[in-house]
Amino acid sequence: MEPQKMNVDLELADLFLHNKQEHQKVESPWCIKIRDINQKTIILVNNRLVATPKNSILPEHIMTLLPNPILDSKKRPVFMGLNNRSHILSCVKSGEDLPRLKLVRGDIMDLYKKNEESMEFTFYIQAKGSEITCCFESAAYPGWFLSTSPESNRPLGLSQRGGSDIILFYFERKMGSSE
Repeated sequence: MEPQKMNVDLELADLFLHNKQEHQKVESPWCIKIRDINQKTIILVNNRLVATPKNSILPEHIMTLLPNPILDSKKRPVFMGLNNRSHILSCVKSGEDLPRLKLVRGDIMDLYKKNEESMEFTFYIQAKGSEITCCFESAAYPGWFLSTSPESNRPLGLSQRGGSDIILFYFERKMGSSE
């Protein structure tokens, strides 16, 4: 039996409350697991994040998450990266002038400590679909969301609402270090 999923708003309240308190900064990134609403998990394959069925033999990848301390906390702006803190998710323009997801070498804590807007690295987390699912909207490209393909073993990307790609995710905080 699967554990009870936490309400996304309640889960994130602690992260943003702690960050708002005067002279208090988040000491280390949160470790999170995300799965799309079809229960595909995220794995790292050849420096690409790929959505694969939950029963895959490859281990599910733990992501890291930190608030963007410069932007309005009511919108829940976050930075997302890999658990080993070697790469950060970013949104960039592709050759066709469409936004795309890119893993950029860097430590999510360094980005957090810079105290800059860093819109290309920021996603707004929104509870959508139900109180236990959410979407991650690009701050640099409003209307573009972190997404998975309906097909398994395809890279994560960015998509707009209304297409066939999946933009709703389950979000689960994992206790433990991201080091």
